[in-house]
Amino acid sequence: MKIFTNEQIAARLDVRSASDAIRAAYLDLQRGTAAIQPRARIGLSDVKFSAMSAMLGSAQIAATKMYTTINGQFRFYIALFSLADGALVALLEGDAITGMRTAATSALAARYLARPASRHLGLFGSGVQARAHAEAFVAERTGLREVMIHSRDAATAHALADSLERRFDLGARVVDADEAANADIVVLATRASEPVIRGEWLRPGAFVVSIGATLPDQREIDDTSLLAASRIVVDWTQQTPFETGDLLRPPRALIESRSIVDLSSVISAGEYRAPDATDIVIYKAVGIALQDAAVAYLAYKRLAS
Repeated sequence: MKIFTNEQIAARLDVRSASDAIRAAYLDLQRGTAAIQPRARIGLSDVKFSAMSAMLGSAQIAATKMYTTINGQFRFYIALFSLADGALVALLEGDAITGMRTAATSALAARYLARPASRHLGLFGSGVQARAHAEAFVAERTGLREVMIHSRDAATAHALADSLERRFDLGARVVDADEAANADIVVLATRASEPVIRGEWLRPGAFVVSIGATLPDQREIDDTSLLAASRIVVDWTQQTPFETGDLLRPPRALIESRSIVDLSSVISAGEYRAPDATDIVIYKAVGIALQDAAVAYLAYKRLAS
């Protein structure tokens, strides 16, 4: 059994390869050769423990992600098991994998759901996942020309803008919320308890990614945005609608009137967004074990070779 650290893993991962691995896992899910176990949480007064698992039939691997939440801080670990003999083949620290899999899945969703000529990225938040998503979208979508950042933390927002301008050939600036929302692609990476965007701010044809509000008491998307969307694509219909306040807190009639679609069905059908699309599409994610398993196995193959 091998053990790998976050530093080792981060050095061997890239967004494109991670997105491709997640895409393959979603296709396995559609074919019935992958399986997912929803997240389970237990807790005491001051600490939580969570676990989530998936099986990848084509790789003959099962993965269990385990993590603690202590004072709002997470520690992630992923165990890989052989489906050939049941052996524990590797234990990987999971922080780098978690950061990569979330942004890589959003980038994968954008391949299908964002208009090909998208030029402007609006980013809400300036923390770890906001940075990971900015870097992922810039790396994946070479046509991007500007990143507009809105954050409650002005210092980290300006630092992120400066970093993106230094590293990539594009403009990056800190803006008000309505301007950040008026972009071709809008990424919400906050832990907000109340919506951070309004539907009237969104431009026709926008693709909205919401990955920050992952708990029932968190919400990033307002009712008007949900009503404006032609469909809401989720990372897994068997988990996402039951975990996030974005889909739990709006009126039931509103949610029931929406078309909620599994990302796996979009990928398997090859439903690419039309260049001249004017409808709004929302991608809502909470993170699922299938994504962790795919990226963990990718890292394991590269590190063990």
